[in-house]
Amino acid sequence: MKRILITLAMSALISGAAHAEDTLAKIKAAGKITVATEAAFKPFEYVEDGKIIGFGSELLAEFAKDLGVEVEQLDLPFQGILSGLAAKQYDMVATSVTPNAERAKAYAFSRPFAAIDNNVVVLADNDSIKQLSDLNGLLIGTQLGSSTDAVARQMNDELKASGGQGFSDLRLFQSYPDTAFNLSSGQVDAIVVPNISAAEFMKTNPDTFKVTFSYGKPAYLSWVTRPEDKTLLEALNGTITRLVKSGQIAEMQKKWVGLESDTPEDGYLPDNAVQLKQ
Repeated sequence: MKRILITLAMSALISGAAHAEDTLAKIKAAGKITVATEAAFKPFEYVEDGKIIGFGSELLAEFAKDLGVEVEQLDLPFQGILSGLAAKQYDMVATSVTPNAERAKAYAFSRPFAAIDNNVVVLADNDSIKQLSDLNGLLIGTQLGSSTDAVARQMNDELKASGGQGFSDLRLFQSYPDTAFNLSSGQVDAIVVPNISAAEFMKTNPDTFKVTFSYGKPAYLSWVTRPEDKTLLEALNGTITRLVKSGQIAEMQKKWVGLESDTPEDGYLPDNAVQLKQ
């Protein structure tokens, strides 16, 4: 009986490993890759005339071309997009995600295709907020579950560590455009958003918003796979690397974002990243 149990356990492990390594093969066999996107992060992914467009759409088209498959793209809220990947509801996440320490413990991240700064945005006529300490006692907003959610919490911790009150509250919204709406309507005093979102808000409403200061280091943007889907991640990195070497990524950055940013091949993952331990 013991020998039978050991044999069954070994068979299960082998079967599980084979299943994990077969995602890319299954995609190619089906002729289709299913990806999840939060199309509310202009200019990387957003909806125009009923279609998802942006930097990410151009990158996704290049990846699909390299794989020789069609794309099924799901537009989903950011808050549940990674858990849906873990539950195998789709093959990968093709939306801009920062590989921070918490996410990197459970998910694998592609080579970055862009980098962003963290901006504090206020109303254009607000001259009272110029540095971090000015946020003590104020209502601050950002997107729930985003990279700037973690950044805002870090800012609040820094304020308290230096003897300040910290934020009176951190209010979390479903999307970055929601943060801008709540700032313009007076529901919060300032918002913490990526610099590209801040630029879009000011472009759309030039007399309403302004960036008052930036905080922390630039954050890289990647796409996400399950850690076991190594061949899929390698294929994705292959596409990004091809585009970096050809200069096409830089052209895409200038076209969609208006500026070039770093796309490092290594060194962008936190020390605790699960893919570094494989």
